[in-house]
Amino acid sequence: MSLLEQIGNDMKEAMKAKQEATLSTLRMLKSALKNKQIDLMRDLTEEEVVDMIKSQVKQLKDAIEQFNAGGRSDLAEGNLKELEVLKGYLPAELPDVELEAVVTEAIAQSGAVSKADMGKAMGFVMKAVAGRADGGRVKSLVEKILGVFVFGFLVNMFVVPSAHAEIGMVVIPELGSFSYLPYIEMGIRLIRVMFLFAGLFSIIEIIRGGVEITTTSRDDGKGKAEHKIIGGFLNTGIVVALFCVTTVVLNQLS
Repeated sequence: MSLLEQIGNDMKEAMKAKQEATLSTLRMLKSALKNKQIDLMRDLTEEEVVDMIKSQVKQLKDAIEQFNAGGRSDLAEGNLKELEVLKGYLPAELPDVELEAVVTEAIAQSGAVSKADMGKAMGFVMKAVAGRADGGRVKSLVEKILGVFVFGFLVNMFVVPSAHAEIGMVVIPELGSFSYLPYIEMGIRLIRVMFLFAGLFSIIEIIRGGVEITTTSRDDGKGKAEHKIIGGFLNTGIVVALFCVTTVVLNQLS
């Protein structure tokens, strides 16, 4: 039986049992679903019906918060009853242990490695959770797991580097094992970009020294300009050497 059929049957049962609150809630839901069908000019899928119910649940939660904040507990109580009716059509909430397993696997599939990848991770996670957990609860767990990824990497690098037999792996009890090599590769790539900027500044220093030599007539000015040129060449050589080293290391990691 589809959700739409179930809602229709429940409306009939509520009418027979004279459950006015339930009947009113289901009528509003049915009306919203009907309007959505008209807008789309086709029947709704099960996923779209669930999305509509979730949207109404969110509106009710927001209204309850506002009523409670305004001291209107009587109105909040009415919305709570409606909320309980609608929740009966949503997938059951995942327990913490199962939700953590689903979220961890989805994050691994997304390739997210830090809180900077939050948006990327949430896209994969929300699809995997499929409405079986509140969005705020999911977001909090994703932030926690991404934070643990970084913490585990730092601990493995600086505290217990010899604690694992497999090179490039870190084991965290609540998350299992994962490779920290992508973190190293990302860090080396950032350092290499810094070397490029350093090289650019060195070249600019050489050019400035050349311009000063040709434009100044004072001996001390020419001496300073020569120092700039020599220093620029030395710095450029060092930067090139370091850039080559980081490139070789990246190739080895790849």
